[in-house]
Amino acid sequence: MNKSSMGMLLLIVASLWGGSAGAENMLMGRIPLRAEVVLEYVKTSIEEHGYAIAHLQLCDGGMADFGYQSDVYRVVFFGKIEEVRKMSERHPELVSFLPLKMAVIAEKDETLLAALNPEALVPYFADEEVRIQLGRWYNDLISILEDVRREVDGRLAAAR
Repeated sequence: MNKSSMGMLLLIVASLWGGSAGAENMLMGRIPLRAEVVLEYVKTSIEEHGYAIAHLQLCDGGMADFGYQSDVYRVVFFGKIEEVRKMSERHPELVSFLPLKMAVIAEKDETLLAALNPEALVPYFADEEVRIQLGRWYNDLISILEDVRREVDGRLAAAR
C-alpha cells in the first residue's frame, strides 16, 4: 500500500470510530436466541446471498485478555471472491475493509450481531463504482440481518 492509500485509510478509520458518530457507522441487531444457533443462521443467510465464508475467527480468548467475558465471540469473514479481488485491485484503500465481516457475540441468552456499515465509507470516495458497491454491500448486510431475525422469529413462534 502506498503512502497516500495508507493516509486515506487512517483518515477513514479515524473518522469512522471517532466522536459520537460511531453508532450510525455500525449495523447491529440483538437476537433473543443463543449465539451458537444464531451463528448457523448467519452463515446460511450469507451463503444464500451468494457470498462465500472465507474464515470464522474465534475471538473469545483474545477478548478475555481485555477483561471481556463471552461464551461465544466469533467474527465471520465473507465475500464474493471476484468482487473482493476487483475492488482490492482498483481501490487498495478498501483492503482493510475486505472481505466483509460480521461479529456474533453472546450476551447471556441473546446474541448481538454487528458489522461496519459500508455506506459510512461513501463520503470518502468520488468514484461512482465504489459508491454503488458500498450500497450493494449495505443492502446485503441489512438483508442478512433481516433473514436471521425472520428465522429466529419463526423458530420462537413454532416453540410456543
